[in-house]
Amino acid sequence: MIRRLGQSLSVVAAILLLVILPARAERIGIVLMHGKQGGSNALAQLAGRLEAAGHLVERPMLCWSHDRIYDKPFPDCLAEIDAAVARLKSRGADRIVVGGQSLGGSAALAYGASRDGVAGVIAIVPAPAPGVARRPEIARELERAKSLIAAGKGDQRIRFADVNQAPISVETTPRIYVSFLDSEGPANLVANTGKLRAPLLWLTADQDGSAMTRAAGFGKAPQNPLNRYVTLHAGHFNAPDAAAGPMIDWLVELGKVP
Repeated sequence: MIRRLGQSLSVVAAILLLVILPARAERIGIVLMHGKQGGSNALAQLAGRLEAAGHLVERPMLCWSHDRIYDKPFPDCLAEIDAAVARLKSRGADRIVVGGQSLGGSAALAYGASRDGVAGVIAIVPAPAPGVARRPEIARELERAKSLIAAGKGDQRIRFADVNQAPISVETTPRIYVSFLDSEGPANLVANTGKLRAPLLWLTADQDGSAMTRAAGFGKAPQNPLNRYVTLHAGHFNAPDAAAGPMIDWLVELGKVP
């Protein structure tokens, strides 16, 4: 009799604990993506702020980094984000947010447009705008690359003109070059913004001469009550350092949605 009473009390106590104790707060995991010719260290300060706020962060070195540019077609690069997402989940992330600066922001938009299960997308001064393909030097290079593809030389590594706020050159294949820069290709950030499946935080910068207008970029996103457009007091390259506060505030909002 005493044993049964003790067992009953233990069950009651366990039920009371489940009722009284709050459920574990869901943890947000964030994949932060660097810009063209960048590296994961470029986002170290931002990552530290996000981690101090209780979030999990992964900063992969991606295929448009300084040491790798461009070693895979743009769609294949998104698979590397899949790997970073898997690492966050293994570390205990309940929700996944993808974000990045410049080309990393464009990749975040592409990832959010093509994957299920993304809780939010953060685009920090995303670039390049599709209009870059109309720059004379880029238009000529795209025409050359497409001619080489048509001639069966799409996988031959050669040097092309490119732009990263200023003119640069890259050594890659015609097929890869087109995948990143063709306005009709998979990296078109405006087209990807229009296909988003998750809420969007778009962070522009008042000292970024290449910034897209609100209507041309953010305005293409599907309606969502959590969509936000924020102007940072920063330039293109230091925008991530100014982005921490707005990002943390938005992640609080995101965390309140079941």
